[in-house]
Amino acid sequence: MSKVLIGVIAVMAIIGYFLWSENSRLSALNQAFELRDQEQKEAIKTLQEDFKTQSEGLLEIQKRNNEIELEMTRYLDIFKRHNLTKLAIAKPNLIETRVNNGTKKVFDSIEEVSRTIDGLDDNLQLQSVSK
Repeated sequence: MSKVLIGVIAVMAIIGYFLWSENSRLSALNQAFELRDQEQKEAIKTLQEDFKTQSEGLLEIQKRNNEIELEMTRYLDIFKRHNLTKLAIAKPNLIETRVNNGTKKVFDSIEEVSRTIDGLDDNLQLQSVSK
């Protein structure tokens, strides 16, 4: 009877050890998965914020583009209504001054848009590749 009891206790000890070691292994895996899940949630949040920033920037650029197109249409309409060659021959200083001012405005506008586009990615964070 004592041999059976010792055998049962030995079997129970072996089973207990294997269950304990499996539980330890699964606990370590669970912690690793929780850490990875937290990192992925943070990455998703960062990506969503970056997407929002990009969307706002693109909407601003599109709005500015529409304004520029309206201005271009207005200027083209002015060119259609006036004979600039005749006016340039009659009053060269008037045309030269206006063309120079208009050119300066266009170049200043291009520089401003370039700065805006260049600044769009300033707040973005690159994601590291993790495996």
